[in-house]
Amino acid sequence: MHASEVTEIATLFAAELQAEQRREAWARQAAARHAGVCWSGLGPAPYEPRDRDALLNEAKDKLARRQAWLEGAAGGFLSAVVKAQLAARMAHEAAERARAACSRDAMGEAAACASAAEELAAHAHTLLASAQAARNAAVRLAELSRPGD
Repeated sequence: MHASEVTEIATLFAAELQAEQRREAWARQAAARHAGVCWSGLGPAPYEPRDRDALLNEAKDKLARRQAWLEGAAGGFLSAVVKAQLAARMAHEAAERARAACSRDAMGEAAACASAAEELAAHAHTLLASAQAARNAAVRLAELSRPGD
């Protein structure tokens, strides 16, 4: 198991714990509303808390479903688009730093200009790779959506 998977499972497990706490609070409120005299069968079912193992298994299942979706055509496409958007934003910021450095003092800021230009090139490379991945995923998605093939 990778470190990123452990972190994701921990995050999902914490979310499951919070959701379980909310379910328990809701069950207490619902039980309080139906306390006293009421018709038989109209009250909520008794609350049955899930144990930590069940919550951990739910978190693992959610991570597995998320990873399966990301490996699929739609998930791969959207993942590539998001990476391209992030790279474009970072490239824009690097270009702004390069422009600002040159505007201040092109000769005195030559090192800053060169650094920003290198960063811009790296982000542009990532943007291009992400755009190509998005195009490939879109082709895959189109192939899957064709009826009768």
